[in-house]
Amino acid sequence: MIGALRGQWPKFKRLLLAFGLFGLAIWPAAGWLGYDLLSDEAARFERYPGLHVNSATIIGRDFVNIWHGGREALNGAEGIYDRTEYRRTLRASADVWGIYAFSYPPHMLMLSVPFGVPPYLWSLALWLIATFGLFTWAARPWLRQAGLPLWSVLLLPGAVVNLWAGHFGYMIGGLALYGWWQANRRPGLSGAAFALMSVKPHMGVLVPFILAAKREWSTIAWATLGTLVLVLASTLAFGIDAWTTWLTSTLSFQVGLIDPGAQREYYYMMPTVARMLLSIDREGPVLLGQILFGLTTLALLVWAERRHAALSDLGLLSIAATPLILPYLFNYDLVALSLVALVWAARSPARWWSPERLAYGAMFVVPLAQAPLAREGYWLSPVAIIVALALAAWRSGRDWAEEPE
Repeated sequence: MIGALRGQWPKFKRLLLAFGLFGLAIWPAAGWLGYDLLSDEAARFERYPGLHVNSATIIGRDFVNIWHGGREALNGAEGIYDRTEYRRTLRASADVWGIYAFSYPPHMLMLSVPFGVPPYLWSLALWLIATFGLFTWAARPWLRQAGLPLWSVLLLPGAVVNLWAGHFGYMIGGLALYGWWQANRRPGLSGAAFALMSVKPHMGVLVPFILAAKREWSTIAWATLGTLVLVLASTLAFGIDAWTTWLTSTLSFQVGLIDPGAQREYYYMMPTVARMLLSIDREGPVLLGQILFGLTTLALLVWAERRHAALSDLGLLSIAATPLILPYLFNYDLVALSLVALVWAARSPARWWSPERLAYGAMFVVPLAQAPLAREGYWLSPVAIIVALALAAWRSGRDWAEEPE
């Protein structure tokens, strides 16, 4: 036992000192922000009746869509993409209302079915445990490569937000990490992981481009085949109308949620360039700014690739680049982003007082810091992410090329 603890000490030290001098602020900030978020949720739970954390939402928040979607799928999924009918059945089954909608493509209904069988709290626990297990399993080789302990996954700011929201952060992050690790090792498994990411298709927007740049045609073929199989199976299970409605109605509804003419609480949870620019000037050239940020991000990825960055390093860069390219994304999607920041910090040869470590630390806390800072008028997340991305792109193909696996 003592020997095992001694063996963990170098990894613990590497974790503790990952952000160098700036860890004196980064670690306490992450701890305080996480405590503040979860303690506020616990206080809400005590204040409202039943499972509610406010007048319209229950604990686990967005997980209610997965649970209710699974239950509706067991009944044939009729009306699940009819938002009026969906909200009626959701309120009847869980006393939840508001602008909820089942916004995911029909093959997510198949994955939701097991979570629609148990009572809500049991289902929420099953979802969080299962997706946390997936993420931890997928994160293991990355943490081992960086010399970090496996239990680092418990300290990720993105993980805290995902627990609060009951969302896809663990699942999509785990699939992305696993897919990139296996891409040039086991193309079939990598392709399967990327295919499953299509339940939130925007989160994999950079995957095919990076795979093509590295000529990973086998992985692309397996990912394409896997996605087609999921689409076909869901069409056979729920009919073509489910796909037609999702493509023609649901997607436009989701795009409308970023409406600059309104101000909603969940806007503060969006660490995107578009929301940052809209907060500065709703009438300004937001689209132009989003395009410029996107092109700069793509240029950094091309730069890293031209410097002969390994495919795995390009995969990590793509995880950080995704929130800079997408105008629609939330802080609960950023579990893998926190892990990437920690891995970059641990692998960096920068001095312990170098601002580079501060950049990785700032990106590390983005999921938790986004909403509190945005409410005060500070939309700094895209800036923090692009600075860390630029530094990591500079390191890729150079200082990190000789890192042991």
